[in-house]
Amino acid sequence: MKGVLLDTTYDLVVRPKLDSKGKILTGMVPGNTTDQEAAMVLQMSQGELKEDPLIGVGLTKFMRGNYSATKVEQRIRSHFTRAGIDYDEYKERMEINIKTDGL
Repeated sequence: MKGVLLDTTYDLVVRPKLDSKGKILTGMVPGNTTDQEAAMVLQMSQGELKEDPLIGVGLTKFMRGNYSATKVEQRIRSHFTRAGIDYDEYKERMEINIKTDGL
């Protein structure tokens, strides 16, 4: 997904580009936002996003409870789908990144 990038504290990434007179031409940084959107979906609990109160995996709930890996995966899959993220594609990409980084 393409959009405006956020930093690790979810503030806009801004890198102003000025013209010869010092006027701002651009500032916000566009890019692939899939990772930041996935992170937000995983961190949010249902009801936190006014535009879609049903979205939000609420991983802290699973950390405190006794849930099977299948139950957690089903919940993540359904919320990713709701957010427009292809779960299988994202999971495969993360596995490749983990294997590559681990070498």
